[in-house]
Amino acid sequence: MRTHNIEDTTIEYPDVIGFCFNPVVINIYGHEWAWVEVTVTDVLTGTLHNEKRAMFKTACFFDISFYMQSAFDATEFGKIDYSQTTAQDSQLGRLFSVEVDMYSSDSEIGQSFQFDTFIIWGAMKVGERYNGDRVLTWFKNLPFTVGMYTAGSGEVSVTADGQVMPSIALSERRVYNLMLNGIDAVNEVVLNLPGTSTGASVFDHTFDFTFQEMLNMAANVKLVVDECTDGIYLRWVNRHGFYCYWLFKRGDAQLVVSNDGEFIRNNMQDYSYKNGYHGGSGRKQRKTEENTLPVCAPLVDSDTYDFLFQLALSPVVDMYAGKDSNGTDRWMAVNISVGTYSKTRAVLQDFVAEIILPETRVQSL
Repeated sequence: MRTHNIEDTTIEYPDVIGFCFNPVVINIYGHEWAWVEVTVTDVLTGTLHNEKRAMFKTACFFDISFYMQSAFDATEFGKIDYSQTTAQDSQLGRLFSVEVDMYSSDSEIGQSFQFDTFIIWGAMKVGERYNGDRVLTWFKNLPFTVGMYTAGSGEVSVTADGQVMPSIALSERRVYNLMLNGIDAVNEVVLNLPGTSTGASVFDHTFDFTFQEMLNMAANVKLVVDECTDGIYLRWVNRHGFYCYWLFKRGDAQLVVSNDGEFIRNNMQDYSYKNGYHGGSGRKQRKTEENTLPVCAPLVDSDTYDFLFQLALSPVVDMYAGKDSNGTDRWMAVNISVGTYSKTRAVLQDFVAEIILPETRVQSL
């Protein structure tokens, strides 16, 4: 957290970067103000939220993470045009302007303070590094993007099988989807965003609410090429606000039909069973169908298992459904079954999950 002093008032406020599902805390203490008002503004849309709090003696605090969460729309950042060749804004990071107004007893503003913070969809655990070195599998023949955050304008260098390719330009501070169209490789691709001494693109989550800037550290992503297309292809948003992709082996589907209720039709005319119904005793059922599809990533190492485990934690999971008549990629929203995932000490281990497909209403008469 950052700190600002105004005479005898101390304000502790969020870092330059944060995550909407981590606490986004403002502490005000040192002076007995009548009350304090915080205004949170989404810079992109201009939407603002206000919250007032009375002081407890000489201190009060705010957690404004809920307002940041409400600014994200999963239906919007899921619209990815995989035919593009330039980097796209993933809509998974937003800039917020926050104003803190401290009121004296005569209902006039005594002091004010304003700051900006860039908030990303997701959450980090203590000790995690954000946007650092990563190794991903690039499913070359399926829709794919690479998530990367940049603190400002920059150039991502591209090396494909040891050959230097045209770089990818990033214009401003955002979380980007890097598109790989036009890049051809058989073995691996390396994407590198150089670090600077002024604006960090790599962060460590320390042991309070602080995200420590790692200046002069590059964001480096190694892509291992996989040309397979047979299986269940899923994408999801991980806890760092990046889209992830994996092609799973398909298991045996389970089809569950359940009774969604029973009722007696209000029809007092037919008592003969001629139409398959008796007004005094005939009953109708409503039924639904729920399909569960097990998927597996066989014999993955420890780092890959951790990467795939983010699938179970994500509230945004889509299954690839091929292309439509216009050649546009189609995705179907699915859920991942909750449960216990046992990670063993084995060098290689299967990762198994269950996809819950959208419910099908079979009959409702």
